[in-house]
Amino acid sequence: MLEQGLILIRQATAEDALQLVEAEKEIAQEAGYFCSQPSELNERDTRQTIESSQGIYLVAEKKGSLVGHAFLEVLGLKSLCHVAQLNIVVHKGYQGHGIGTLLMKELIKWAKQSETVEKIELSVRTCNLRAIALYKKMGFYEEGCLKRRVKVGNSYFDDILMALHIKGEGDEFPN
Repeated sequence: MLEQGLILIRQATAEDALQLVEAEKEIAQEAGYFCSQPSELNERDTRQTIESSQGIYLVAEKKGSLVGHAFLEVLGLKSLCHVAQLNIVVHKGYQGHGIGTLLMKELIKWAKQSETVEKIELSVRTCNLRAIALYKKMGFYEEGCLKRRVKVGNSYFDDILMALHIKGEGDEFPN
């Protein structure tokens, strides 16, 4: 648990699931930020993700309200268990206040202390410039781009694949 100013970063609990899914549904209404549509998001799946995580699931709390959440999911296959996939959401109205940075720092700290995680991967829509700037600030670099990967209605969005090598082989990679 980390308290930074008025923001508390803590481990997510199953009781957080409803607030988290409601925040995700609100963001998912704007095309290009989530792959999931609002109707595809539900409390049961969010609760299950929190409870069954093979990594870490954090929330950012301000004055008792959840204002962001993020998790690293360590991949399950033996040949991929050195990789964790990152998901992060800063809730509507709280973007641009450093919450994403606080969550990212805690996730990276956890990954560096992990005995298995060597690399963090993520995908982000090319239109999400604020998120891309955050990832670059935290040391992530582009590994590729999937053209027209996400389709919402008649609109297509490209996905940038980004990564951060945190330990082990890979000193030739930026971090």
